[in-house]
Amino acid sequence: MANILEGVKVVEVGHVVAIPTAAAMMGDCGAEVIKVEALTGDQSRKFRGTDVNPGFYLHNRSKKGIAVDLKQEAGQAIVHKLVKNSDVFLTNYLQRSLEKLKMDYDTISKIKSDVVYGIVTAYGAKGPDREMPGYDFAAGWARSGIQYMLTAPGTVPPTSRPGIIDRVSSLQIFGGIMAALYNKAKTGRGQRVEFNLYHTGVWMVGADIMDAIMGEPLRINDPKKSANPFYDTYKTKDDRWLQLTAADRYVQASDPTGSAFWTAFCSAIERPDLVDDPRFTTTALRQEHRQELMPIMEEVFASKTYTEWEKRLRENNLKYGPILSPLDVITDPQALANDFFSEVDHPDIGRVKLINNPTYFYPDAASIKSPAPLLGQHNEEILKNIGYSSGEISQLKNDKVIL
Repeated sequence: MANILEGVKVVEVGHVVAIPTAAAMMGDCGAEVIKVEALTGDQSRKFRGTDVNPGFYLHNRSKKGIAVDLKQEAGQAIVHKLVKNSDVFLTNYLQRSLEKLKMDYDTISKIKSDVVYGIVTAYGAKGPDREMPGYDFAAGWARSGIQYMLTAPGTVPPTSRPGIIDRVSSLQIFGGIMAALYNKAKTGRGQRVEFNLYHTGVWMVGADIMDAIMGEPLRINDPKKSANPFYDTYKTKDDRWLQLTAADRYVQASDPTGSAFWTAFCSAIERPDLVDDPRFTTTALRQEHRQELMPIMEEVFASKTYTEWEKRLRENNLKYGPILSPLDVITDPQALANDFFSEVDHPDIGRVKLINNPTYFYPDAASIKSPAPLLGQHNEEILKNIGYSSGEISQLKNDKVIL
């Protein structure tokens, strides 16, 4: 069984999350990925203040690693030699840093004219903030409108989880680079492919941005004043929570009042007396009287355990989702049945479970090829492959160009 990106060679001069994760996904699919780090290492190696950062292992598997001082010409020459034999160059360094290090698109494309050059910035390559640094918390979460739209009136804006926008960006990067490689295969031309975290955030909250564009009222959800009780959270008898996603608001031509939905829902919650309650007989009335309906629903859901509700909701073909913690997710039978996780051996921490690539290919399945490399782990192997002799490698070490 072949790997879908077998034969593709990637040079990653990236750090933290967005670019490293996209490169890891390419490595999972069989590409040969070389991660180029500074002699001090990718800063995310020690984000937790220790030598162990679980996120680093996730974002940097399926790669080989080399540690190079890019501020020295000899270090730049190493990367340039790697580029000559590669198809893709990925980076999320600042543009001004790339120019100083001779890793900018103009330089790299002169070395490899058909290179696919992928670059991620915080705010885009143009405009007043093009050189402003920013992690996904600021560029993707805050500025895009996501954080604003998740802030209930009168409350403190909620913070993001680490790397959410970055990892969504990695999916976009992966897809964009694949499209550029496909175009290269047809035309022989390379591409500069740009991505930015701000735009990713705007894309993620696109329905709300379109409301703003079209002059529609913004739909900010206040948990104390739910706009739709059938798209809300409910606590069960055993202190678990579920997210109800029943589709009462989508009126169907065959059932304009939503009576079939309402009958099924009342059956699920064992409240047949509500079916003909004049306050709730149509979708419009249920919305109008939602502040009366919600306390009834809260009381009902609190009367049974989550397992009991799961059975009843499924029997009545009503949509819902359990609110799980990460500890729940890693043992969830549905996640395990769909191969969300794999285990690999890492020389630093032993056996470690990692999240598999979220894209499934059949029959050319992606899989984790190797654990994240130790800092400079493959220096000699990589340098010998691009023509450096043992004596030259020793001199590079003496000159502190490599580890």
